[in-house]
Formats: sequence, C-alpha cells, structure tokens
Amino acid sequence: MQFIVHPFNDNTIRFVLRYPGRLESDVLREATLALASSVEVLHASFTADSLRARWQINSLRAEDCFSCVRVQGDPAEAALQLALASIAADAPAQLRCILVQGSRDCALAVLISHLCADGVDGKYLLRKLCEAYTMLAQTGSCESLSVKNGSRAAEQVYSSLNRADRLRLLKDPRSGVHSAFPFPTPDPGRPVVLHRTLSAGEMADARGRAHAEGATVNDLLLTACYHAFDQVAGLDPQSPISIMCMMDLRRHCPGGDSQGLCNLTGALTTSLPCGPCSTFDETLRTIAAQTRRSKEDPLAGLYGMPLLHGAARKLPMGLLLAAASHLYGSMSVGLTNVGALDSASLRMDDSVPQAIWFGGPVKQKPGVQLSAVSLDGACTLCIWGCAAPADIPLLQRFLDRTADLAQLCAL
Repeated sequence: MQFIVHPFNDNTIRFVLRYPGRLESDVLREATLALASSVEVLHASFTADSLRARWQINSLRAEDCFSCVRVQGDPAEAALQLALASIAADAPAQLRCILVQGSRDCALAVLISHLCADGVDGKYLLRKLCEAYTMLAQTGSCESLSVKNGSRAAEQVYSSLNRADRLRLLKDPRSGVHSAFPFPTPDPGRPVVLHRTLSAGEMADARGRAHAEGATVNDLLLTACYHAFDQVAGLDPQSPISIMCMMDLRRHCPGGDSQGLCNLTGALTTSLPCGPCSTFDETLRTIAAQTRRSKEDPLAGLYGMPLLHGAARKLPMGLLLAAASHLYGSMSVGLTNVGALDSASLRMDDSVPQAIWFGGPVKQKPGVQLSAVSLDGACTLCIWGCAAPADIPLLQRFLDRTADLAQLCAL
C-alpha cells in the first residue's frame, strides 16, 4: 500500500543530525552495514509488475548503504541537501547513511525506506545505529546488536478484534474536506527542504500553554498549522479546512509494539468545517477535543484499514496503482510529528547531537507536509517537497507562520 503512492512521494523518510567534532567514518561504515544486514527487509529489493509485488533478499556491501563526503562549509546544510535523495524500492539496501565531515564538526543523514518503517521505527533504527557504532568503537565488534525481527504484517493491529469490531472498521476515516495548498505556479519543481527551529525554552512555554487548555503539543502544532494555512491560502471566511495528522497504531499491538519493523500509522482526522475560530485558544480547544475523542476510541486509527489491506492482498498491482490518485488526492496537506528524542540515546563516541531534522517523504505538488521532531526540548519543523523557485516564498511563509503562532501562543 505504501508503494502504490510512489508517484506522489519518494517513499523515503530521513533524519539529519549535527554532531560536534568528527565521527570515525570507518566505524560508522561498519555500524551501518551491520544494522542493514541485521534484518532481511533492510537488505532487500522491492519489485513489482502489473500483477504482483515481492521482496528479493540481497547480499550487501558497505557501499550499498554508506558513503562519506567532506565539505568546506556547513556540514549540516550539505547533509540536508543530500537527504533530499531517495531510496529506490528496488535498491539493494533500504537503509542508507551519509556522513558529511566538515572542518570541525560533522552531520549524518540517515535515509530509510518507508516501505520498511515509519517514523516511530525510524527513530528506533536511528538509536540502533548509534548503539552499533558505540559497540564497535568500544569493543571492535557489534555481533551482540539485537534488532527486532518478527512479523511485519499490518493486520497485527486488529487481528485480535471480534467480528463486530472488524465490521465497525469498514468505513472511510477521511473528513470529506479537501484542502489544497495554493502553489503559485504549475511548475512541478524540484526537491527542496525548508526548516525552522523553536528553542527548548520556547517549547517549554508553549507546552505549558497547551496543557493549560487540556491540549498536547501536537494539538498546538496542528492548531498553528490550521491558522497558518488559512492565512497563506487566502481562503474565503468560514471555508472548511482539514489537515491530515498521523497516529502510531502500535498501541493496538500486544505489548504496545510491533513484532518487526513496520509502517503502522493511521489517520488522526481533524477538520474545521467553518475555518479557524476567532482566537487561537478557541481553535486549540476545538482541535484538542477532536483528537481526544479520537484517541479515546478503542479503535482509534484503524478505520478503513481492513479495506486497504484487503485491496492490497486481492487486487492486481496495476489496478492498485490506478486507484492511488483517488486515495492520495484527499491528503494533500498534513502534519507528521515523530515526537521527542533524547540526545543521550544518540551518543556516538563522546559526542551527542546538537540538532536534528526529520522529514517524511518528499512530496510532489500539490502535496505539502510539515514534519516535526524534538531533541532535548527544542522542536524543528521542516517541509520536504517539490517546489519551483516561485513557490518557495509561500512555503517558507507557511512554515514560518506555523512556527510563529506556536511560539506566540505561549506569550
């Protein structure tokens, strides 16, 4: 199901981390190879014809999953540009690391196929990469590296439900509201990344304000997106808006985690049928009530899943690809938030990352997605997508306005 939308996004998720000092490229090379070799799906190629699809397991070489470059300028900016590359479905490895060595510091771009993992398991693999590096640096071996390697079946999130509950899942979770970003040009553009960071102090204030309204930080970011989109899109007053947000479905798995590396995300649907409220706080309360109601539902995020999975099992690939545009066209504006990471869990040598950027798949126009990640309290927002030069100022305005509103709400 993830593969069929590849005409609309590049099916790759990415992390970029900035480290002070320089990491050992030989050690990181071996750590990457060990991680990519630890689970079959990470060293496999996905191939499809008009009827079916399959995985082909490969023998892996280090150059299939690791590279190192040296730059004179800012290694983080270079890594962000390198992270715009994608992992092809039929590539020999579905995980790739690019180490960018600067004169005094370095940056690391980690690319992971969305066919194998979502943002939650992407964070897991990122921590495992750092664990493998530390093992190699300290002992010369990472043979004891353990990576989860069980069932990847998406059906595991509802396999224990009874017939009545499964029937309840046979409905479309979408809001019915289609919100499209007003790109100034029809030019398909090229991949770009835009980013903005809110400091730990700014986020602490924003978190306090959100909690005072009975909301989460994600509710606050989503509310900021709604108001920012309304302002940059120039919509008529009281025009309906819907922004798609994703939720982790591992809450439905035994023990709260999937058995293997998975893409287990579902829709957390919100909408404002009459547009944003007159004040930010009022919109925040409205959005928080919607997300709270969704999360309290014991079937949260699962609606529509059996329909999708049944189609993937029974329909030929050609028909699935033809239907993809109808499914994907209703989700053109979205927010994905992988939550918080602790820099200590990403230590390599004696170095912890000073900054992190996260990106969902690079989207083709008219799709726009804000990607959020936090490190030690600071939150970075990014847009990874295709844009023509004339589109970039409006995208940057949307990003900046979202960040400004999230910050200003705490004042």
